[in-house]
Amino acid sequence: MGEPLVTIVTPSLNQGEFIRATIESVLGQDYPHIEFIVMDGGSTDSTAQIAAEYAGKLTFISEKDSGQSHAINKGFAMARGEIVAWLNSDDLLLPGAGRQAVE
Repeated sequence: MGEPLVTIVTPSLNQGEFIRATIESVLGQDYPHIEFIVMDGGSTDSTAQIAAEYAGKLTFISEKDSGQSHAINKGFAMARGEIVAWLNSDDLLLPGAGRQAVE
């Protein structure tokens, strides 16, 4: 039996100033089985362009929603992971957090 998939959902709206650091903190985890979903509420800043730089490493969906909770719930509905969490778009996942969640 392999290691479980961890899904991280990040709700975002016009967080271009912070989103790169958030993405890097998730993609830089030492745990290899992470699904990363960014649910963007239709940003008009640089968020989409920054997320596009990580194409193939995360799922980025930009569409109107009814706020942060709605975006998180939409992401959770898509999640395939056995362990599911959300990380705000101006927060960072500490190194080793994915592996620690699994353990």
